[in-house]
Amino acid sequence: MLRLLLPASMVVALAFLLPGTAPAIAGTGYLDQFEIPADAAYAGAQSCLDCHDDVAASYAHSPHAVDLGLAVPGTGAASCEACHGPGSLHVAGDGEGFILGAEHLGGLDDDGLVLMCTQCHSGQGLVWGEGSHAGTGTTCASCHADQVHFAVQALPAADYRNPAEFCLQCHPDQVADFRMPFRHRVLEGQVSCADCHDPHAGFATGWNGLNETCLACHVEMSGPFVFEHEGVAGEDCTICHRPHGSLNDKLLVQDGNGLCLQCHFESGLTFGDTGHQGVLVNEARCYDCHGEVHGSHTSPTLGYN
Repeated sequence: MLRLLLPASMVVALAFLLPGTAPAIAGTGYLDQFEIPADAAYAGAQSCLDCHDDVAASYAHSPHAVDLGLAVPGTGAASCEACHGPGSLHVAGDGEGFILGAEHLGGLDDDGLVLMCTQCHSGQGLVWGEGSHAGTGTTCASCHADQVHFAVQALPAADYRNPAEFCLQCHPDQVADFRMPFRHRVLEGQVSCADCHDPHAGFATGWNGLNETCLACHVEMSGPFVFEHEGVAGEDCTICHRPHGSLNDKLLVQDGNGLCLQCHFESGLTFGDTGHQGVLVNEARCYDCHGEVHGSHTSPTLGYN
């Protein structure tokens, strides 16, 4: 038997092929190989399109045909057989001979489906196992199902610029935050979920933690500063900010001086041991004077100059 390593795109939406004689499949879902009949040979894409002309025009503009340039070793061209295996027996049998069709994939579990995709999409495979979607019943097909053969909605999932029509279908609990008066403008399409969240990896895109993700856009907050805010340096941005949306200006987790006073408060309704003893907390906002709250190059009190 000839054993063929198959690339990612065989994983989804293969039902358009007529069922053939199914070969044995080794394993129970964590597959990296299929057994191919020894007498099967590559017939060329044109042989497939003679019958499957309904998908030919659309496939020519699909991501797998245009962007990835999948090729079968030895054939020198991307073709249907890059995913479906050598099709000579299928062609000779007028659609009844061997081909890797939907019936082979129906037995794969979630991990098996992901494994098949990540044989080619190895970069995503390196981080998938530790990601938020792994183990939730989500597979590559959950987001990319329409992109194997067809050009309709064929953008890679991370390029969908309106998450209200994509990510939020599964994450509707986030919609309310994106309708807050102060928010990252995700529903408006000005910011994408994928700008902060890698769907193949973990919670946020930054390899060095959540702050790296925030600072990719908010570079002016990155420092280092001559005068650091001791309570902020090295801390998580979300200690003070709600990243999706907030009722408070600057996406703050708490309105007024209450946020600052969680650290800068020692007694009563005054500013405690801050040099402002006797000043009521509601008479001014801390950042009216200490506006460079993330750090300053000129002011030891983090004030505006």
